[in-house]
Amino acid sequence: MADFTISSKPIIAGKKRDKSTTLGNVAYAVFVLFCFWVGSQLLNALMHAPGVFEHLMQMQDNNRPRIEMELAVGTVFGLIPFILGCLLFGGIAVWLKIRRRL
Repeated sequence: MADFTISSKPIIAGKKRDKSTTLGNVAYAVFVLFCFWVGSQLLNALMHAPGVFEHLMQMQDNNRPRIEMELAVGTVFGLIPFILGCLLFGGIAVWLKIRRRL
């Protein structure tokens, strides 16, 4: 877990710290929760205004055909591969961490 400490020590001191501070953990948890909250607000806005996302993605060139993309298409080809990639990299990271401890 990330450790955010405010001190006058140099950032790269050359020695490994074993314990992290509680304040750093709380700050990191608040940051992660804030990111999830912002993401949920953006997804909520896109759900209640489905035409806005497609309109923003269109280029202002009249020679190109207009593309009507539904929310399900964007979810299947955008969000699901992203989540699967995150799960894959997370699984590899957990496997490497367990392997290093054994």
